[in-house]
Amino acid sequence: MIICLLLLGSLLSLGLAQASTSGNLCIPYTASEKVTLAYINDGDTLTLKDGRLIRLIGVNAPEIDHQYPSLSQRYSLEARAFVASKLKAGDELALMFGPTKLDPYGRTLAYVFTPDGLLLQQELLQQGFAMARVYQEHPFWECFAKLEQQARTQSTGLWGFDDYAPKAVSAIGQQDLNQYRLVRGVVTDFERKGQYLWLILDNNFYVGIPQAGSGNFSNLLALNSLKRAVIVRGKLYFSYKKWQIIATHPSQISLENPP
Repeated sequence: MIICLLLLGSLLSLGLAQASTSGNLCIPYTASEKVTLAYINDGDTLTLKDGRLIRLIGVNAPEIDHQYPSLSQRYSLEARAFVASKLKAGDELALMFGPTKLDPYGRTLAYVFTPDGLLLQQELLQQGFAMARVYQEHPFWECFAKLEQQARTQSTGLWGFDDYAPKAVSAIGQQDLNQYRLVRGVVTDFERKGQYLWLILDNNFYVGIPQAGSGNFSNLLALNSLKRAVIVRGKLYFSYKKWQIIATHPSQISLENPP
């Protein structure tokens, strides 16, 4: 009788686990390591009980200025509150590590699963509390990009604010210099010059793709991108009287309305 009850309990637990993780669209539940949460720093950074800082792979939430809260980016407190609605101190989390273990600041890079088995990055992207962004190796970037695109199209969360919505080429100004921005424009020409293949938007905004790595962009370049609206993202530069973004990863260029 006891064995039957134990077996029933195991089956019920398995069923609940499968039900809770079935909503993971990009990554199946994987536990490289089980850890205990101590503190939620912001929308994309957590502190563990053992003192490690965890940086969520593949997303970027608005930054909180802990020293001067009034200087925090718009929607940063909401992003942290959203994470706090999913997690609390003492919760056991599952981590799945990426190809790169640490970021340049010594933080541990991981995909984070909540106690319910759901991928935290997916929740943030779907609800518009973070944007997709590739810093290091990130095998699931295309799936994350689709989640962001869906939230952005519906103006969900941070996408409802001008601070984060893609800027038109004509709206770019001095305040955008050396800032990370999303820019929207129509592809009007291509140009091969020097070490770059230049994608030209609205006749006067240049997106440089290193020719040595242009094969990584074949999925976009193979499409008839000319006269198509695209969204590019990256740090803005002004050089030779032209606004520019250098795209080193295919996640930085996407069609505004994918087929």
